[in-house]
Amino acid sequence: MDITAQSLAENFERLNDEALLELFRSGDLTDLARGVAAAELRKRGIDRAKPATATVAPVPEAPPEIPETLPGGDLVALAHFFTPIDAYLLKDRLEMEGVPAIVADANMIQTNQLLNLAIGGVRVLVSETQFERASEIAAAVQRGDYALKDQADGN
Repeated sequence: MDITAQSLAENFERLNDEALLELFRSGDLTDLARGVAAAELRKRGIDRAKPATATVAPVPEAPPEIPETLPGGDLVALAHFFTPIDAYLLKDRLEMEGVPAIVADANMIQTNQLLNLAIGGVRVLVSETQFERASEIAAAVQRGDYALKDQADGN
């Protein structure tokens, strides 16, 4: 799926003011998405610096998907995927190899696939001290080192 300014604009038009402003302020948008969101906010006459006024009841927050810390330092993004299943497969392989990992933003795909792509997709995060080992494992997965014999042969 190609993300264009037009497809983002159509998507942002469907958001209410609060959701659009929150997304804009999140810092998670790509440059293209941020520009399109800013244009939509201007079109609606919303000042990006002022807090949004509540027009709907707040939605209870889901429990945080990312824990405070993993052993070994700050979290860094190892990989980005379009679907949560691919991210969870890599996460499981990393953990089987002894590298703790977290899948972030998997819930965005359920809400809005286009927005998920605009913020970079589903991420697999590892601690910065485990990044080198995790990169080796991710490369091995990509090469097919963990594929079953029948899968590797195409049978």
